[in-house]
Amino acid sequence: MDRLRNYGISFKGLKEGKHLFNYEIGAEFFELFEQPLIEKGKLIADVELNKSSALLTLTFKVKGEVETVCDNCLETLTLPVENESLMYIKFGEEYDEPTDEIIVLPHEENEINVAQLIYEFICVVLPIRHVHPENEDGSVTCNAEMLNQLDNYLVEERTEEEQADDIDPRWAALKNLVDKSSK
Repeated sequence: MDRLRNYGISFKGLKEGKHLFNYEIGAEFFELFEQPLIEKGKLIADVELNKSSALLTLTFKVKGEVETVCDNCLETLTLPVENESLMYIKFGEEYDEPTDEIIVLPHEENEINVAQLIYEFICVVLPIRHVHPENEDGSVTCNAEMLNQLDNYLVEERTEEEQADDIDPRWAALKNLVDKSSK
């Protein structure tokens, strides 16, 4: 938990105006989280804090690459990451997150930890499916040997007629009664 302290921004002693914080994100960063979606990467996160008397505005700019596993061939895949996001920090009686962009901190707080926010901003820009891109001629760049192995284990979908052949004859008779009554 002490390593999370490296991502804490103490705002109580700062003057009003803009303040810039830079973070290098690597494998040790992703180790801070339980069951991370990403285990390796090389990114830069720039956090600009704009402090006013009633509000803190955090602008996050995250850019770099993360390493993940291809969903098709299970080989290592490097994906580019680029995200720019805003967070507004208000002050209230107790901690709250009323929206995705607003965090309410208790008045007595003097620091905000941005590690979780940086991690979420990295994850949110990743595609749902992690696959190798196609090359110039439109062919897949995944590991061909692995794709051939997966094709050997591919289960073909059965047609409705083949599925109907597997129906217990007692249920088939009931299904015929339902079909006749609906006509």
